[in-house]
Order: sequence, then structure tokens, then C-alpha cells
Amino acid sequence: MISLYYPALPAAGSHAASERYAGLFHPGEEAAGRFFEAMGAKPAALAAIPVEVHHDAALATVESAYPVIVYAPAFGIERDMYWYNVRRLVASGFMVVTVGAAHESAFTVFPDGEEVGQQKSLSDLVFEDHEAWEELLCVRTADLAFVLDRLQELNESDALLRHGMDLAAVSLIGHSLGGAAVYRVLQQQVTSSRPLIKAGVLLDPSLHLLGSDASPIHSPVLLLRQQSSNLDMLLQQGWREVLAQAFIQGQLQLADVLAAERSFIRIHGAGHLTFCDVPALLGDNETDGRHQVINETIIRFLNEYARGRTGEYRDHIGSISGASRISAEGDLLH
Repeated sequence: MISLYYPALPAAGSHAASERYAGLFHPGEEAAGRFFEAMGAKPAALAAIPVEVHHDAALATVESAYPVIVYAPAFGIERDMYWYNVRRLVASGFMVVTVGAAHESAFTVFPDGEEVGQQKSLSDLVFEDHEAWEELLCVRTADLAFVLDRLQELNESDALLRHGMDLAAVSLIGHSLGGAAVYRVLQQQVTSSRPLIKAGVLLDPSLHLLGSDASPIHSPVLLLRQQSSNLDMLLQQGWREVLAQAFIQGQLQLADVLAAERSFIRIHGAGHLTFCDVPALLGDNETDGRHQVINETIIRFLNEYARGRTGEYRDHIGSISGASRISAEGDLLH
């Protein structure tokens, strides 16, 4: 399952989504509403999130095609629960394809209205079950590769897109398990026939799942970490030492395999779920500011490395309040 967001000019005949957040999950508004109620989402927080979506609207015409972002969510998170970021990316002139994970996501609603939840075995999954996590990651990696391999067909055959995708400017964003899948896809480019991915953005990825493959990555990569980005901070936060060690080892490995431009950033005050919509839905008043920092950092990075706007990121990252450069160990760089 995918969702495709693009700059559009709403016209007669296009179906306007509800301005409620649940309208993003059409035709699964009811399923989304039940899930949000169960997770404790605040009605006022849901109502405060701006939603400007029109179903099947005509593509806004520009002189050139739009760069594309393929977006992979965290374990259990529905693919469209990154609206804070997706809406800003689209407003900045990107097309965004969010890739769902049916039966792993907390809920999935298909176009015909069929609803499926998360498999019971996955809701009970523990960190120590390495085989199960590796199996999930392989599925996620294959899903991303499948979508990437069909973008050209979608671009050529879809009457609404009208060749509006710039398939020479495709980037990837992934959060948590989705971030580990993005890493694997970037590594697989060595043996892939598809065009080089322009850039990759890893949102607090599952660094302990990266594996031992040392194949180089030749695309620029932005790593955004939560506040606890080094070993001592993870241990102080209460992480088990074996997991904390595995995360930092994965972070060091990531630094070793990146053969192109790389930037490791700590988002001040962020937790793991800050990189999706969940804290905002729960009414965390500080989330909006952190989301603004994340948005600016990602958009500047993609503008430079996916669009070729020299200096858009490198000349400004040092002045983004709330974001700090870190070393491969996760320590602040001065």
C-alpha cells in the first residue's frame, strides 16, 4: 500500500478530504479514529493539525517535473502518520510516496475499505528475537525496492501524474525500522540497475539492525538522531547496555560505509517518536518546535543534494537552532 502526495491545483471534480486529521486515511477514517482514541490522542490536538488534501486533484503544472521522495515509516506506525513532514515537503515542491506495511502497521485500510490490524505475533515482538526483526527488515527492504522499480510505470501510466515525476531525482526517507530499510536499499545500489538514489535521510533509524555488510553507500546521507545520541546518554535514559552498545556500533558502522557527503545531527529534546506525528497527537506542546527544526534540516539537505542547490544545507546547518552536528560516536561537535 502506498499514498502519493503531490503539489496540486484543486479543480472541479476533485474530492476534498476532510479537514480533520483522520481524513488523511480515507477511506479508513473510522479505523483511524478508533486507533487515535485508543492511543490517547487529544481531540484538541487532532483538530489543530492543518490538513490540505484533495483526492485525485490535477497535478500543479511547473516547467519541470517534481523530485520524488519515497518514505518508509517506523515499526507499527501507519504510513501517513508523518504529516508534519510530508506536508512541508510537498509545499517545498517534492512528490512524496509513503510506503505502508500491512499486518505490521497498527492499522491499514485498503482502497476497498478492508481493514487489517497488526499481527498478534508482532505486537509481542521482543528485542532479543533477532531472526524475526531481520525477517521484518528484509520484507521492508523488498517493499521499498518494489516501489522504486515501479515508479517509472506509475509515472508513465497514471493520468493524474502526467510524467510529473523526476525519476532522476529520487530520494529516500525512513524512520526507525524504515530507516534501517532505507540503509539496506542504499547499500544494494552497488548491484542495482536503477538510477542512483540522490539522497537518503535516516530518522533515528534502528541502528542495531543494520547488519554486518560493509558495502559502501555512494549517496549523500543525513542522519537525524534523538537527544540521546551517544552511549552514555542512552544508558542514563535507562537503555539496556547490550541494546545501547548495538545502537552505537551501528552508528559507527554507518559512518564507515558512507562514501559520499554525510551529516550526523542531534535534534535537541527529541525522543524516538518525535520523528512522526504521535507526540503532536498526544498534545505535547514542545513537539511543534522540534518538528519545525526537523523540517528545515531535511528540506535544506534535500534541496542541496537532490536538487543541486549548492550551499542550501552546508551554509546553513550550523545556524539552525535546535539542531547540532554530532560525531560518529554521537557526541556534539564544537
